Amino acid sequence: MASDALVLDGVHAHYGRSHVLHGVSLSLRRGALLALLGRNGAGKSTTMLTIAGLIKPSGGRISAGGTAIDALAPEAIARSGVRLVPQGRRVFPSLTVDENLAVAAQMRPVPRPWTMERVFELFPHLERRRRQRAGTLSGGEQQMLAIGRALMGNPEVLLLDEPSEGLAPLLVVEVVRGIAQLKAEGLSIILVEQNFKLAMTLADDVVVLNTGAVAISGTAAQVLADPKAFTSHLSVT
Repeated sequence: MASDALVLDGVHAHYGRSHVLHGVSLSLRRGALLALLGRNGAGKSTTMLTIAGLIKPSGGRISAGGTAIDALAPEAIARSGVRLVPQGRRVFPSLTVDENLAVAAQMRPVPRPWTMERVFELFPHLERRRRQRAGTLSGGEQQMLAIGRALMGNPEVLLLDEPSEGLAPLLVVEVVRGIAQLKAEGLSIILVEQNFKLAMTLADDVVVLNTGAVAISGTAAQVLADPKAFTSHLSVT
């Protein structure tokens, strides 16, 4: 559908002989934030890596903006407008903040292209560190930098894998504020997040995975209206 920024249709994925994703289907609406939830080992990060092309699907179809991307190399998927902020951040530690952003810059036909100045407007904390090597930044600063680096590619779809993991509470607030602003500006986002309350403050739609398959799918309001589902699939009470 034209309203969908990203669609997974019956996606399977393996690690060697281990069958990890079992026919995962989901749709990310344009301008929406989809929270992808589940217990540890449910297949959330595998789904994100498969979308980004770092794991090749063994079945099913993935499309972005109506165009199939499941057979593309990771760099081609990134150029198509799908960008992953991986778990663990993975910034270039020996490069400065400015250099990390500069090497990721990619011009794409978007209404309002991302520049370093826009990244620093989103995360003012980073501007004060712009000539500092990324390896010397705090975890929260590195997370902001990882998000900013992805934005420098001018994505249409942003994949955020555990952005609050290991961060001090004050920096979690700053990262969440940035994500909320990106959502308000119309960026389509998939968010994997262990912090349930945080995820639900941002989510428009929710997909819950259990052992590599979709257990629950719906709007945030629909999912919140069924607390038994959380007890059985997320251990939330």
